[in-house]
Amino acid sequence: MGQTWGRSLTLLSEEMVHPDNAALEISNFYRPDEDEELEDEPNFPDLSHLPPEVALKVLSHLNATDLCLAACVWQQLATDEILWQGLCKEQWPEASIYHKANGSRSAVSMRKVFLLFDEGTLTFNSDPEKGMQYFFKNGLVRNQAFEIAKFFHSTSKLSKSQMRAYLQNRTDVVDEMIALQNYANEFLPNALRKCFAKLEAPNDRGQYLQEMLTAFSRRFCQCNPNFGHSTDSVYVMCFSLILLSVDLCSPHVKNKMSKREFIRNTRNAIQLSHDDLYGEMYDNVFLRGHVSEDGKSLLKLQHQFVPGFLALFL
Repeated sequence: MGQTWGRSLTLLSEEMVHPDNAALEISNFYRPDEDEELEDEPNFPDLSHLPPEVALKVLSHLNATDLCLAACVWQQLATDEILWQGLCKEQWPEASIYHKANGSRSAVSMRKVFLLFDEGTLTFNSDPEKGMQYFFKNGLVRNQAFEIAKFFHSTSKLSKSQMRAYLQNRTDVVDEMIALQNYANEFLPNALRKCFAKLEAPNDRGQYLQEMLTAFSRRFCQCNPNFGHSTDSVYVMCFSLILLSVDLCSPHVKNKMSKREFIRNTRNAIQLSHDDLYGEMYDNVFLRGHVSEDGKSLLKLQHQFVPGFLALFL
């Protein structure tokens, strides 16, 4: 400590003779070594100095926005087709363009494909008809029921409500989407939830709901040949489960349907006595809730759906 103060006083005394040199010496004395600071700071390695497979592995953890920013520094690495193909298939796993890219001699830029998918998704979530026309026009998805069904079934980027609006006019796609699902060894209420998880339930009991449940019943019986009920019986059970869900989950229904009433109504509608099965179906809805993933849509059926359903029992 004494040496430090002694040195400071010496510098101050020399300042009268060489003021500039003294001020510079004092500033250097109290300023930390810049080289030491730089050594303490962690340095991000230059990816161009790493093996290509290692650099691509690092960049594969980035999203599209960050990857575009990385291209400002490592353009050749960040524009690699493998990275952009991975991003495309992560968000839109099934699309016709992938088969075209694999079989075509002309190179297809996966970065451009990603940008087209992104623009098409934004358009679809605003207007489903225009969005699908965008996908068709740019060759991303072929205008075929099976191709559209695979595209819808695999991605979570599209709005379910807009998808429902589009599918109401494309029941052929609905059939293909339900055919892609596997209901083997699934309990009927759980299988119905699985169906509604991909195909949002409609707001009314119109033709779209009827055609959806017809396709579902047919597929459920195909997956469970030993279930012991016909397609028509499964169809009626589905309506019965929807009515029960609305009844138990709606706050507007004060007098909830009892288990005994549900069993009696379902038995009378199907004309088959499987009371144990009907009782288990009631317990499933009572304990797990609505058969629709988002019960709000089907809750709107409360005032208009019940009379149509009760007509099945008459």
